[in-house]
Amino acid sequence: MARKKIVKKEDKKRRTRTIKYALLLIPVIIIGGIFTWLYQTKDIIMRVGSEVVTVQELNIEMQRLKPTDYEKTLSSMSASDKKDAENMLRSKAIENLMKLKSIYLYAKENNIKVTKEDIEKEIQNFEAALKENSGSENIDLKATLADLGVSWKTFYKDMRDQAIYNKVLEPIIKNVTVTEEEIKEYYDQYSSYYNEPEKAHLKMIAVSKESEADEILEKLKKGEDFGKLAREKSLSPDAATNSGDIGWVSKTELYEEIGNNVFHPDIKLNTPYKIQARDGWYIFIVLEKRGAINHTFEEVKDSVKNDLLSIKQSQAIDAFMNKLTEQYEQRITLGNPWDSFLKWWDKLRGKTV
Repeated sequence: MARKKIVKKEDKKRRTRTIKYALLLIPVIIIGGIFTWLYQTKDIIMRVGSEVVTVQELNIEMQRLKPTDYEKTLSSMSASDKKDAENMLRSKAIENLMKLKSIYLYAKENNIKVTKEDIEKEIQNFEAALKENSGSENIDLKATLADLGVSWKTFYKDMRDQAIYNKVLEPIIKNVTVTEEEIKEYYDQYSSYYNEPEKAHLKMIAVSKESEADEILEKLKKGEDFGKLAREKSLSPDAATNSGDIGWVSKTELYEEIGNNVFHPDIKLNTPYKIQARDGWYIFIVLEKRGAINHTFEEVKDSVKNDLLSIKQSQAIDAFMNKLTEQYEQRITLGNPWDSFLKWWDKLRGKTV
């Protein structure tokens, strides 16, 4: 009888210890779950309905949107202008991804699917854009993705989403048409955009000091080669490849001070001039000039049609996307997920947040 009491007492102790251990494990399991959630959500920057957008996807889209010679253009900008350019690119990428995810949800609900060939086509388009932007045919796609911190799996999923996006919008775009009357009306309203302004074929060297400009000007007057001096002395990032030849430009494409001088009637062709403008000193030579050209409606009809068609297609897409925006909740996730967790934890402990 005494033995039974001892056994029961031991069993009771074991059960008590088990319950204590279980109670101790509960917060560990909860905290572990929270840590797992934080790890899984740390790269999420936006939610669209049930879909998420990650940092990797944003990097891919920003890379795709970069125009030709983007890095070269950035290198010639001030720090504030660089920041503005990067912010504009990022904003456009986020806007595109919001549309992409909305389209993806719409496609799932309407059973719209893409083939492997559709996805491969998007990959080829992306690779072609990379080559054009870099100015080189020697692009290793997987290496570029690795530099961006993007896995092939994530990239392939992004290309699938892009293929779905195009497939959903294809019938919307195809249904857009323009009439002859609309084309003529658009031309009459914006005919000045289809005329070519006066242009000059220009060579230019940029330096920071007037003494440098004077030295280069003297060398040119003595017959030294403009291209050689541009490659050696010019601050322009393109001088190494174009030898200072910036091609045909209109007055509005130049700094005001330079444009006023280049297109002044007293400027002689093939003669070097020096001028100060904004951030430095410039030596320029005007090789040729051509007057403004006013095109007739028939000469630019195809261009006008394409422009108007593009505008109407964009309007149709915007109208469709606005409907989807109303249908799917869109929420930007900003800041570190730790912020939300710590606020919740402090509140739980009775602290003021």
